[in-house]
Amino acid sequence: MVRARPMAAGAVSLTAFAVLTAAFAVGGGHPAYQGLDAAVTAEALTTRGAALTWLAVLLHHLGGWPWTGVLVAAVAVPLLAVRRWPAALLVAGSWLATSAVLVPWLKHLVDRARPVEQLVPMASPAFPSGHAAFAAVLGMAVVAVVPRHRGWVLAGALVWTALMAWSRIYLGVHWFSDTLAGALLGWGVALLAWGIADPRGSAAPSPASAGNGAGPPDGPVSDGGAGRRPD
Repeated sequence: MVRARPMAAGAVSLTAFAVLTAAFAVGGGHPAYQGLDAAVTAEALTTRGAALTWLAVLLHHLGGWPWTGVLVAAVAVPLLAVRRWPAALLVAGSWLATSAVLVPWLKHLVDRARPVEQLVPMASPAFPSGHAAFAAVLGMAVVAVVPRHRGWVLAGALVWTALMAWSRIYLGVHWFSDTLAGALLGWGVALLAWGIADPRGSAAPSPASAGNGAGPPDGPVSDGGAGRRPD
């Protein structure tokens, strides 16, 4: 069954992403928000220090291979262990669709140059940020598959994505709009998957669990003789 609210939120997120992307075509490769990007980058350069650089580099590694696979596995494997197949598929499928398919294709399509003053060397095109997209898609997928305390889980997912986006700007490897576009893309893909799949689904209970009160017994239940088998 399709869920209207995640689908609607995903559509809004992807529409906003499309608007950011279309600005490159309208501006002939120079989007109207380039001035804002340059100002944010210039401000970020003034905040550099040892502690913040350590945190940003840590996030840089967590958002790249192989740590992305480790983090996705840390979410998906426990779901597989309890036989929540749709939930595990939502997590892994959203990640692969975003990080392995959409981000590389869009980087090649837009082919935007990165900022110059980089603390870590990056040569691939800038738009959209793969790290921000990964953080967003994983965070929103976790929100989808964890039904309890969803408000707190959502808050944590947003903070995680914001920190990853900040780290990319701080390190000088992305413009602000790259990270915003990556986050919108990741959120959109995860929300659409949430709207289509059923993250609450699980396998049927085993016979052992059924015998422990999870379901009715195999034999008939006596009720004053009404359900008694004939001799």
